[in-house]
Amino acid sequence: MQIAVITSDDCSGHDKCPARKECPTKALVQLDPGEVVTVLGSLCHGCGDCVAACPEQAIRIKQM
Repeated sequence: MQIAVITSDDCSGHDKCPARKECPTKALVQLDPGEVVTVLGSLCHGCGDCVAACPEQAIRIKQM
C-alpha cells in the first residue's frame, strides 16, 4: 500500500494548490486558504499525481 505524505516545512499552502486539483480521489484537503495541505489517508491510493503537480516538491509517496 502507498500513500502521499506532505512535508509541511516545504508546503507554502497555495490558495489554489495545483496538487489538490490533480488528485483524482480528492484526498488532499486544505481547511483554510494559505494553510498547509493535508492528506486524507482513507481516500489516497498513492497514484502520485499530486507529487508531479506540486510546484514545491513537498509531496512524496510512502510505502505503508
